[in-house]
Amino acid sequence: MTSTKAPDRLTFDVVIATRNRPDALALTIPLLLEQSRRPEQLIVIDSSDDHAPVAQVVAETTAGHSDVAVTVVHSEKGLTRQRNIGLTHVTADIVFLPDDDTLFFPGTSAAIMEVYERDTEGKVAAVNPAISLTPPDGALQGAAYEMSQAHVREARTVPWRTQIGRLMPDINPRMVIGKALVDRAPALPWMEEIDAIHVEWMTGFRMTFRTAAIKAEGFEPVFGGYSLFEDTDASWAVTDHGCVVGARKGKVYHHRFPGGRADRYGLGAMGVANLAYLMAKHVTDRKLTDAQRAEAIRKTKSYTRLRMLTAWVKSLRGDTGAAEDLRGMRAARPAIDRLFGAPREALAETYLDIKRSLGID
Repeated sequence: MTSTKAPDRLTFDVVIATRNRPDALALTIPLLLEQSRRPEQLIVIDSSDDHAPVAQVVAETTAGHSDVAVTVVHSEKGLTRQRNIGLTHVTADIVFLPDDDTLFFPGTSAAIMEVYERDTEGKVAAVNPAISLTPPDGALQGAAYEMSQAHVREARTVPWRTQIGRLMPDINPRMVIGKALVDRAPALPWMEEIDAIHVEWMTGFRMTFRTAAIKAEGFEPVFGGYSLFEDTDASWAVTDHGCVVGARKGKVYHHRFPGGRADRYGLGAMGVANLAYLMAKHVTDRKLTDAQRAEAIRKTKSYTRLRMLTAWVKSLRGDTGAAEDLRGMRAARPAIDRLFGAPREALAETYLDIKRSLGID
């Protein structure tokens, strides 16, 4: 598609990976297309068992928006696989990668693009908007689904969990690397003028990148299926090209689709194995010191012990899902030492071998 942008005005495409959730897209797409800054392209990568309902929703919600090119691709499942396929279709300067259940507030795309456009020296590689605990006005009128009570409770804890994570970084080992990257980030005086801040990483439902940066790195191909921590991995990978910034004037609401991952054993095991892989990979790739590496190992282990203790307490109360989580975490726990001990060039194959031995996708 030929761009008619002004020299100082950047363009953006939107890539949405989806699977079996046309009702979520019916809420998400209209809010994206009603923004004051609209994308050049909307690219939907669908791995649904039945593609027709998704194709129909995309057609219906984009009708009347002839200024936005629409691409729908039916692919194999796997979040990182789908996002990497989506990147091959991106031609704009910037790419947004919201989840299929991410609801944009009015003005959010403009707030994100303001950061990129103020960054005339190309020092910012990625930008994410702020999280809202309430949906945009009127966005859920006539919605076909409600969030599960578990997701509602989890969403309400976001502010204090984030604050605790910053005040007590032992709780989250990712802060070892995230804080190191924020400390290295360049001082950008204009950020304060537009209410932007440096952030440690982005969560997956609100990621945006400079296209050149994310295409150079891609999403971690060894993460299959649920792809836990693929968002943190991508956030850190692009710091080879610039820093990660939060645009606080933009807001999104995560109207999480109901239903969870049925394989709680697999989710528990993946939570440990993927975290260990992420940390082992980036303590090397981000060139952390020996002391920081030792801290990352220690905190990965202590965090795993804390999660196992929490699951054990829940299992004692009769939570069978927590018991399966615990079983998966116990099975994956030896992977921590194995992954941190693997040479960098053998890390991916070591991780894949661990997944095979654990029987997880």
